[in-house]
Amino acid sequence: MGSSAREGQLVGRSVAGGGGGGVRGRRWGPLSLPATGVLVLLVVFVVVTFGVRRQVALDDEHEALTQRSDEVAALLTSTFAPIEANLGLLAAVYTTTGPDTATFEAVAETVSARPGSTVVLVERREGGFVEVAGAPEVSVASSSTSTIEPILERALELRGLVSEVVPGTSTSTLVLAHPAGEGAVIYQTLPIDPTASAGGDDDGPFSELVGSVYVGPDPDADQLVISTVGADSTDEVVGKTFDVGSEQWLVVVGAKDPLTDAFQRQLPWLILAVGLAVSVLATALVETLARRSVYAQNQVAERTEDLESTMAALDEARRVAEEANFSKSEFLSRMSHELRTPLNAVIGFAQILELDELTEDQRDAAGQIIKGGRHLLTLINEILDLSRIEAGGLSLSPEPVLVSELLGEAVSLVRPLADQASVNLTADGHHSCHKHILADRQRVLQILLNLLSNAVKYNRPRGTIAIYCEARAGNVLRINVADTGIGIAAEKLGLVFAPFERLGVEVSNIEGSGIGLALSSRLAEAMGGTLGVDSELGQGSTFWCDLPEVEGPIERFERLGPPGTAAEPSGRSAPTILHIEDNLANVKLIERILDRHHPEMTLVVAMQGRLGLELAIEHRPAIILLDLHLPDISGDEVLQRLRTDPATAKIPVVMVSADASPNQVQRLLASGAAAYLTKPIDVPELVDTMDRLIADAP
Repeated sequence: MGSSAREGQLVGRSVAGGGGGGVRGRRWGPLSLPATGVLVLLVVFVVVTFGVRRQVALDDEHEALTQRSDEVAALLTSTFAPIEANLGLLAAVYTTTGPDTATFEAVAETVSARPGSTVVLVERREGGFVEVAGAPEVSVASSSTSTIEPILERALELRGLVSEVVPGTSTSTLVLAHPAGEGAVIYQTLPIDPTASAGGDDDGPFSELVGSVYVGPDPDADQLVISTVGADSTDEVVGKTFDVGSEQWLVVVGAKDPLTDAFQRQLPWLILAVGLAVSVLATALVETLARRSVYAQNQVAERTEDLESTMAALDEARRVAEEANFSKSEFLSRMSHELRTPLNAVIGFAQILELDELTEDQRDAAGQIIKGGRHLLTLINEILDLSRIEAGGLSLSPEPVLVSELLGEAVSLVRPLADQASVNLTADGHHSCHKHILADRQRVLQILLNLLSNAVKYNRPRGTIAIYCEARAGNVLRINVADTGIGIAAEKLGLVFAPFERLGVEVSNIEGSGIGLALSSRLAEAMGGTLGVDSELGQGSTFWCDLPEVEGPIERFERLGPPGTAAEPSGRSAPTILHIEDNLANVKLIERILDRHHPEMTLVVAMQGRLGLELAIEHRPAIILLDLHLPDISGDEVLQRLRTDPATAKIPVVMVSADASPNQVQRLLASGAAAYLTKPIDVPELVDTMDRLIADAP
């Protein structure tokens, strides 16, 4: 037995030591490079997420306190409004009755009902203001008003209610003055004690707040009216000005305890704790996988050496390799889910950073974060798709798809990349590819984009890429993507569609993950097709995708010759039909059906869900025909938004999809769809459904 076999035995014993296939009893050395990378990446994600969530919690607290300060200011405004109204009433009484002080004082008695409050009418005479009437009874034409004369002058100047605190030896006085005609002012005094801290009402609407009220827009201690700051409070306060007559007062509000939900405040710390724990666990998983990978490799080496003596060693090696590969796939699937959420946060907040004013180095760093994050997110999404296919959980919507249209879209998306790499890209989209295949449109586009981008990346400068189609036996259409690139050696062709295999180019500067072709092959197989390659080293490669060829929807419509003639226009205005569908062949079919059965109707088309929502609000159609699988958002989400928007809530929505599963149909009907039609479309059923819904419309 060779050295590699002996190393395999040693690794096997160390991993299995302690029984049960675990790692009990092993003394762990330094972390492997993959485990270290995962640990650093996850810790960075956790710390960034913690910081962002912490700032969100602080912003929420500030927003809540600001909202409560607005409510306090509104309450204070409404509190002082009656005082201004009462003084205005007294001014009107004085203007009407003139020197009849008895009438004025009778009305003033009701205004100055508060203990210690007085209401006084003064007139400007030579030498200052003189009191001429008031309540409770004052000494008329004898008292001096010199201490508040500036307030009275300000009321006459501003022609509105003014206010000021007049300090005293033990208590202070709040004076509110209102003009009462030419040279006359009515003022009300209210005794206050700013030095006494007012206690809050535990059952009041603002029992959770503390604060101070100042006469004027600034926190002047001499103009303090009332304060509750003697109670315990948080550090943050918010100032809010509000109108009292012609002037502004200031209220400064704080909170006795935080206003936001306790869970939201603790969430950042929970994220930090859980995130660090998950980071450690993920690192342990990666490390375990790495060590098991070494074990598996050594086991394979040992069994390969024993092949010379017995085939049973071969079977054991295959079993061990399959177990190792299964462990890797299972781990990648789990880790992909765990990494996707923090990656989305990293990319999103890096994009937000780019909107700020940054230095050149900072902007470059943010760009690198976004670039790396998107690469990792793409890799994770591909891994998830691959895992779903292997688990049989991939959702597909097969329908007739016009290949030439799909190739045109794919070429337009890849052409900038080809131009940048000086590669000539040509597509025979109007001749050999003007046929329909039965497939999921978005998944075929995904395959084509992968093949075309690879043909650009692995091509040579001033190379070419040719796309063409050819009919194959058994009603199969083959889509070919031929390039003049570096080609693939014959001995490596069997590894082309294996996950994570890059055939030696991983040491080059060509970006890639080695999973795109594996995913494309699984997608083709899931749609009843095949993905293959013909290549010659140094000459180029031709990747091809075989998918079942079918009759186009318009051709089927014309062949079947649907019964019935065009409907007679009704007395009401011609209705508008909105069709939200990304498959151009299906759009043309609906156009043809309406031309024959309802030529008076107007058809509006949207090939994306978000655009469809905008057009629904703009046109208010009589009916909306909605596909379930759209390129930007799902038909489920479009239906939900249509039902929740008052502008579109009553518009009948007819779901049109290739997914005919009973559970799907019942779920969407329960969500608010008026009807559910399956593809290929039954033309009489579609026409009858539209006629019925239009007839039932108010």
